[in-house]
Amino acid sequence: MVKDDQDRVDVRGDGRVILYKREGLKRPVYQVRIRVPNSTGYRVVTTKTDNLREAERFALNLYEDLYIHVKSGGSIKSKTFRQVFDEWEKTVTTMGPTRQGGSWQATIDRVKSYGLEFFGPRKIEEIGPSDFGEFWVWRKGNYRKKPPTNGTLRRERTSLLPIFKFAVSKGYITEVPSTEPPRASADRRPTFTIEEWRQIYTSARKWVLEGKQKATGRDRFVSWQYFLILANTGMRVGELRGLRWSDLRTVSSEGGSRLVGMVKGKTGAREVAFQQGAEVYIKRLYDLRCDELSEDLPEEGGASPDRDGLVICHRDGTPIQTMKRSFQSLLDYAGVPVERDGSARTIYSLRHFYATQRLSNETSPFLLAKQMGTSVEMLEKFYGQTVTSALAAQITKANRTKDTGRRDGAYPFE
Repeated sequence: MVKDDQDRVDVRGDGRVILYKREGLKRPVYQVRIRVPNSTGYRVVTTKTDNLREAERFALNLYEDLYIHVKSGGSIKSKTFRQVFDEWEKTVTTMGPTRQGGSWQATIDRVKSYGLEFFGPRKIEEIGPSDFGEFWVWRKGNYRKKPPTNGTLRRERTSLLPIFKFAVSKGYITEVPSTEPPRASADRRPTFTIEEWRQIYTSARKWVLEGKQKATGRDRFVSWQYFLILANTGMRVGELRGLRWSDLRTVSSEGGSRLVGMVKGKTGAREVAFQQGAEVYIKRLYDLRCDELSEDLPEEGGASPDRDGLVICHRDGTPIQTMKRSFQSLLDYAGVPVERDGSARTIYSLRHFYATQRLSNETSPFLLAKQMGTSVEMLEKFYGQTVTSALAAQITKANRTKDTGRRDGAYPFE
């Protein structure tokens, strides 16, 4: 340890670790300036103590961490969360869609809404579990329309994690900070009753036809097939958005042929079976694309979509990023309220509708979990009462009460 005339302490004696106190403070604590071989610039942080021995230990430990960090390809330069976010945003906007075929824009917007405001000026390497704890508390009191639910906070955490993973890849931090997200409530997911679904279905045909008079005919036609597929497969929104023609195939079964699609979701790739009769929705979309391509390429005398083309797309073949407005428009037209029991219905409600109807028809929870890319535990958590009745029926081999006509849970949902 070497102490110079300016009351600075050269801890190692080689100028790499310098301790000093800032002047003019009532209770100055030691700052440390660290340089590491084979790196440019230096790192200055506070030791948060005015005790020299404690400051030395802190400084040497930090030096060793930075030395290993730089040796493994990292950088000593410190960046704020905002700076890292800006770099990350520029990178992902040139990368194309997400793994699920969706857009990064929703993630970017979610981080900009609150995460950037809270974490923006903080040094990325100093953000830890306690900071996320402060963020959850801060968010509960900072909102534009209504207090966020724990489910909303969990989604915001999911949106923040890619920035920290990017920081690791750039060498700004050594690991993603450990975070314990708020527990999401186990409320039953907002869905539709079978009567509401019939009301939607009977209104949809007229809704689509009227759209032609407003130049929204194609949008309404495609979105309606999109909603029907979701209600008859239980796919996630992003999974259907990324579905391509090459992902589809037909398999034989005891009850006839079935359409199967390979989807890529948050739990990995899996095959999803379409309910019998639901293949017609895919056929409608295929015919639409054939007609459009034939009109755009008349010299070819008819055309069909490329096998790698998206099933759900704009006329030019580009992905449709969202159908929220179409969904809202259809519900309004059908007179079905958006909110039910205090929860807002979204496009994801079609997935929940599929789950509840299949369980009501005594589908094995294990098979349904595989179909939907989830777990039996999650089914029990969010569809508990339905799961209980389905399991009870299977265990006791109870016969269903005979009724006349079509059962409420019959498929496809039309």
